[in-house]
Amino acid sequence: MSTLIATKPVYLKSLQNEYAIGFFWILLCSVTICIFLFDLNTPLGVAAGTPYALVIFGSLWLKSNQSTYVFVFTSTLLTVAGFFLSPGYIVPIDIVLTNRFLALLVIACTAFMVIKIKIANQELTSKRTDLYIDAQTHCKTNRAFVLELNAEIRRCKRYNHNLSLAIFDVDHFSRLTSEHDKKNEHYKNHLIKWLSKEISKSIRNSDQPYRVGSDRFAVIFVETDIHEAKEVCNALREKIFRANQSEFYPSFTVSIGIAALEAGDNRRKLYKRAEQALINAKENGRNQVSTLPEIKRNNKPLIPAILLRSRTG
Repeated sequence: MSTLIATKPVYLKSLQNEYAIGFFWILLCSVTICIFLFDLNTPLGVAAGTPYALVIFGSLWLKSNQSTYVFVFTSTLLTVAGFFLSPGYIVPIDIVLTNRFLALLVIACTAFMVIKIKIANQELTSKRTDLYIDAQTHCKTNRAFVLELNAEIRRCKRYNHNLSLAIFDVDHFSRLTSEHDKKNEHYKNHLIKWLSKEISKSIRNSDQPYRVGSDRFAVIFVETDIHEAKEVCNALREKIFRANQSEFYPSFTVSIGIAALEAGDNRRKLYKRAEQALINAKENGRNQVSTLPEIKRNNKPLIPAILLRSRTG
């Protein structure tokens, strides 16, 4: 499934990142040593530690601020050490000291700029993540849903694969949370988090859950026909209903609407049909699964319908 995050396996991507980080550390440390040796063997002390600024700029390859602090400290230490360990100077000592002071000033200014750049990059990454990942439930957001549903529709049409879209909506959510006014926000957040976890646990990794509203979730069932999608959703609806009978929010139920991709569909048409199916489920008494087109439920056990679907995709 096309996603906003890299499609390679997570462990492989992590391994590649570790190798890249290790390579950059070795490279920057090697360059630092070379600069120090060059500084020691320059008769007039011309190097004076200034090239260390290049190493500090190179620490931009490493995301953590700590890496920059390490190279700033090392560069400062070696610049001072170079003054004492150089074999001799043939220029006045005041010129040598000025050289070293300017080198330390360059290192400090470079470090300030690099840290500012890293902080800006971290804030930008955080904002970009917030656009696509819901902070409360860790599900993908509506923005991610729009992009990925469009991509999945194109892929399924190209390869003639099945695609089903399910919309989950909490029944009487406003009334349910208003009954707990004293801790309304905490109670609401608890319900939404619990529901998102139940959905995520009950579907494959390839069937991504999205939070598309305050109390609404959507699931894109890739390569899944409407019959199987209904079985999975019915099992999940029943699981939620049964779990809540023994917990402290027994009136908590969900209604689900499902639609399957058709030849002339785009994202809006598919979502509108799934939403209409959801409305039908609400009008028929809630705590139900409805599909468009309507299909009869197969005589299969509910809970195994979830268990039989591999979560590894």
